Amino acid sequence: MKKWAFIFLFLGQGVMAQDVHFSQWYNNPLFSNPAFTSYFDGDYRITAHQREQWASVSIPFSTTSVGLDMPLNNWGVGAQILRDQSGSSRLSQTQLNLSVARSLDDWRIGFQIGFAQRSIDYSDLIFIDNGETIFSQTKNYLDMGFGVNRALELNAGQMNVAYGLFHFNTPNRSFISVEDKLALRHQFSSVFDYYLSEQWQLSPSVNLALQQKQREWMLGSLIRFDMSKYYYKSIHLEAGAYYRFGDALTCLLGIQYEQSHLGFSYDWNTSDLVPASNSLGAWEISLSHIINSSILSKPKYKTCPAFL
Repeated sequence: MKKWAFIFLFLGQGVMAQDVHFSQWYNNPLFSNPAFTSYFDGDYRITAHQREQWASVSIPFSTTSVGLDMPLNNWGVGAQILRDQSGSSRLSQTQLNLSVARSLDDWRIGFQIGFAQRSIDYSDLIFIDNGETIFSQTKNYLDMGFGVNRALELNAGQMNVAYGLFHFNTPNRSFISVEDKLALRHQFSSVFDYYLSEQWQLSPSVNLALQQKQREWMLGSLIRFDMSKYYYKSIHLEAGAYYRFGDALTCLLGIQYEQSHLGFSYDWNTSDLVPASNSLGAWEISLSHIINSSILSKPKYKTCPAFL
């Protein structure tokens, strides 16, 4: 009886189940929206993301993702592995997401199916009753998502507007008979790339996630400087600031070199947890690399120099 009571109190009510999140949501396309699958110029894209949170309060909550996507015969296909671990009891989730996407005129539609395993390990917990034994638990379930994206060409730049619907099959994640259904998550996002000049670009964005009573609203902007003409290489430096309302202030630094991008961000906590966190929150690092495997074929004729 103690076992089930402890699990129930630890996990909380099923209606409060909430997803992991990333402050650099725009640098994790496969996680943010299935419609972003293969939404890039190139043949292959490799992405990696790491987030560490609440190290100043308790054992850090750690989230890792690694993904690969590519265009394939007018379709986009991708795969991502997501690993999340939190707390002394090692409550963890490992999920493999497979996604497909296709462009329809100015719209892009994507679908995602995930194979998830949720587990909890009590071996590091210490109980007052030495005779108390709680066995580890594992739960497997199927997770589904859907997304759309619309690109709008404007005089001053380009705007992308996206909507994603996640967990529309409301999977049950409970380790016991009490249901712990994963609630629907609605995600709205928009990014506007505005060119201030040939070298400067401003990219304000908004990201809103709704999951039952939970609300996450993130607003901010990124500014990029193109220094390619100084080095004869494609090099962009970037800096940004974002605010997650009621939670944290995020600052970011990044660099894009040719087809590779590296970003680092830190969250300063602004919520009611400040007395315990000392305003310290989470750090994130993101990495992406686009591969162009196409090789231009040699011309079948020789071009004569213009001065002949």
